Amino acid sequence: MDSTPPSPWHPDRRWADPLIAFLALLALMAAGLTLRVRQEGNHRPSGRTTLQGQILEAGLAGSHLLRGTPIPPQEWAKARGGLSDPWDRSLLAVLMAELGDPAGAKELVQTSLPAGAAGARFRRTFEAAYEGAPVPDAATRAEIQRRLGNGYTARLLEARLRDREGGPGAGELLRAQARGLLITRLAALGGLGLLVTTLAAGGLAVGIYLWATRRQPPGRPLPAWGLSGRAAALVFLGWFMAFFAAGNLAGLLLAPWPSLRWAVVPLGTLLHAGVGLRLLGWAEGLSFSGLWRRMGPSPTRRDLAWAVAFLALAVFLVLAVAMATSVVLKPEQNPQRDLQELLRGLTGWGPTLVMFLVVGGVAPVFEEFLFRGFLFPVLARGGRVTLALVASALLFGAIHLQPAGLPILSTLGLVLALAVRRAGSLWPAILVHACWNGSLFLLMRAFS
Repeated sequence: MDSTPPSPWHPDRRWADPLIAFLALLALMAAGLTLRVRQEGNHRPSGRTTLQGQILEAGLAGSHLLRGTPIPPQEWAKARGGLSDPWDRSLLAVLMAELGDPAGAKELVQTSLPAGAAGARFRRTFEAAYEGAPVPDAATRAEIQRRLGNGYTARLLEARLRDREGGPGAGELLRAQARGLLITRLAALGGLGLLVTTLAAGGLAVGIYLWATRRQPPGRPLPAWGLSGRAAALVFLGWFMAFFAAGNLAGLLLAPWPSLRWAVVPLGTLLHAGVGLRLLGWAEGLSFSGLWRRMGPSPTRRDLAWAVAFLALAVFLVLAVAMATSVVLKPEQNPQRDLQELLRGLTGWGPTLVMFLVVGGVAPVFEEFLFRGFLFPVLARGGRVTLALVASALLFGAIHLQPAGLPILSTLGLVLALAVRRAGSLWPAILVHACWNGSLFLLMRAFS
């Protein structure tokens, strides 16, 4: 690959087929190794409460606040059964002690204590707040607040300790702040729930409309790529290997500056996206500007309308698939745990803004160009549209290397491919993808 070919690439099968097989084997080995490392990381307890624990906290505490009645024992039992992370269970223990089940809270602390010195410090803090033990120092209390999420429950625990130090009523200001924070989070979650419900209802209507008009021809044909199927396979596998290498390379480049650890994901994304675009441009004989023109005309109001429609369809189908698969798939950890842990380490608006632009901007644009702008049209050649829809969706789900999230991610990929097929433009898919990623980022950031 020493120069840009004057025409689309058609490699000789005598060497292309063995190379494809070799790269596919390497890709499978790299994927297996990555999955193994992730599974080992997922089995390690988190160093603080997770998003699941904090949402459960808002639900239980919000129910108590709004109804003004004790939480039934079966609700406590259900909450205990649904949490596996030690810090989530520690959060639940404090909440139980505050909301009327001190015996259950004490039992939970005795049976589900986080490991190590941090767990021992939590026990001392809990016993100081609810059993009259000596009050720990300020540094210990600050650490436990951070590990419990600095939210409603963590502030109630600190309020108890202030009552111990300054007498009854010393923690009332902190309790008022905790209630204000809880009400804010409940309002945000309620608004999000209303929006999701509205979109899901609209998505059902969109699905019915698309089915009724399924024989209607698309607005514009899919982009036409001249490279051969073997060339497309080599480009995709070459990018896939760059995808694995980019994160490690970014980590090595930033290793001398520990404060820039957060930048590994943005830099890695730019590296593998750059390699992918370069490979694709070389194989098709196009410059970057030529590749950009393959995305179709500039976005229009019609594209925006299609984006809203397909976002609603994505919400409806993802909710349906999530409910259907929850019966048989019970992942021990959230498939987005890696991103959640990364977001917790972000400090300041600069890194947060850069990460948001990458997650909600750069990644959606590149992934849509690769999967729906390139891979989907290549697979659909010869009229194999249904095969292309399913195959590109499954590859999109698999590329994220999140087995627990495969059904949801593949469903999202299917909707995005349908958007390109029906709208005749890549822009609706880009907008849906950006909204999806950006919303998840903001939700996880709000609770991190």
